[in-house]
Amino acid sequence: MGGEEIALIWIGCGSFLIPLGLTYLAGLRQSKMALAAMTFLWAGFTALMSYQLSITGGWDVLLYIFLLLFVSAPSAVGGLIGGLVGWARANQARPEEATHAELAGGVDEKGPRP
Repeated sequence: MGGEEIALIWIGCGSFLIPLGLTYLAGLRQSKMALAAMTFLWAGFTALMSYQLSITGGWDVLLYIFLLLFVSAPSAVGGLIGGLVGWARANQARPEEATHAELAGGVDEKGPRP
């Protein structure tokens, strides 16, 4: 396997893993603004590459196809998985909220807390 093939694999893996980690952290913090910003960056990049693909001719088209296949697509999948898993983990990690009776006297319907 030549250096070009290894570079393609690393570009694809990096394009998947970097957004995966960033959106996972944003999902853990349940930061809608960070997730929206990353989504708009991805959408802008994809729209720009698609536009360039439509106006470019000849062999130059291959660069934009390469960027869409090996950068945009893996980053979309990684960002989606990272965001969903991070958000789900954040919801699991939240403690149950105390009832008014527990806050007031330390006793709820089930009896005193240990």
